[in-house]
Amino acid sequence: MEVLIAGHRARRTPEPLPEGRNTEPVTHASREAPPGPPPVLGLSRTPGHLIRRAQQVHTASWAQRLHGELTGPQYAALVAVAMEPGIDQSRLAELASLDKNTAAGVVRRLVAQGWIQRAAHPADGRRHVLRITAPARAALRYLTPAAALVQQDLLQPVDAGRRETFIDLLARIAEVAVIPGLADPGAGAPATETPVLPLARTPGYLIRRAQARHAGIWAEVVGSELTGPQYAVLAALVLQPGADQVTIGRLASLDPSSTADIVGRLDRGGWLRRVPASRGGRRVSWRLLPAAADRLGRITPLAEQVQSVFLGPLDPPEASCFIDDLALIGYRGAPPGTG
Repeated sequence: MEVLIAGHRARRTPEPLPEGRNTEPVTHASREAPPGPPPVLGLSRTPGHLIRRAQQVHTASWAQRLHGELTGPQYAALVAVAMEPGIDQSRLAELASLDKNTAAGVVRRLVAQGWIQRAAHPADGRRHVLRITAPARAALRYLTPAAALVQQDLLQPVDAGRRETFIDLLARIAEVAVIPGLADPGAGAPATETPVLPLARTPGYLIRRAQARHAGIWAEVVGSELTGPQYAVLAALVLQPGADQVTIGRLASLDPSSTADIVGRLDRGGWLRRVPASRGGRRVSWRLLPAAADRLGRITPLAEQVQSVFLGPLDPPEASCFIDDLALIGYRGAPPGTG
């Protein structure tokens, strides 16, 4: 994995989790500064960062192609019910790769829209079975071709001869094989004639699963000290000290609202120092506090370990090819030379 130190690349070996990791709050009191900028991962070659960028590309294309009529998770839920008519909400959540609360909200909205029918389970009155309705089948006849165009948009920067291989690797990263019935031959072909995309071969669905898997690994390895997006903001400030909030958002691949929220949290947590705008300037810039820089340097090996675990299903040559293509997707064919 590539690590940047004072603007230069270095190779690091993933380190084991340290014992007694310091989680005491960092105060704004000054401490002796470290000898130089802390090492950080180069974002443009970090798979977790690239997966998040790819998800943003997919979301934007989906909104453009489907005009807000249906979200990606709602489409996945309809596919799940079309695949297995009469499933319960728990099985829908498993197939559609949704957490319990999200699945409940998606089902509630689709029932209210008249696209899913919910009925009591014949053998267990505490459970409900779900079936797709005739209006949903009719809608899927024009929504599925639009969803297929979204997948084409997503993969467009990748050479046509490599796209199937990329999907194979992405499916392994997303671990679709652990879901019974999803990755079987013909999975995604519904029991009815309803036209749907096969989830196990749909890049947007696989990217969402992969992103959730990365978040789970991050929480297990790094813990609650920093989230992935927060690390990206701090890495951006190492790569470009004194950047303003707009620049931070661009480097960290965050929308303005998310950038403002994360910068505010890091400021309150003692990670950042606000640099007032120069006379006549309008934008405030930000820098890492010395104590926070030292702390970030201890977290980077953990962040690197997350990426190694994330890429674990692939061998090194496959992982390198996967990152190359994922960078093309995330940066729309023009990944920068550095994070």
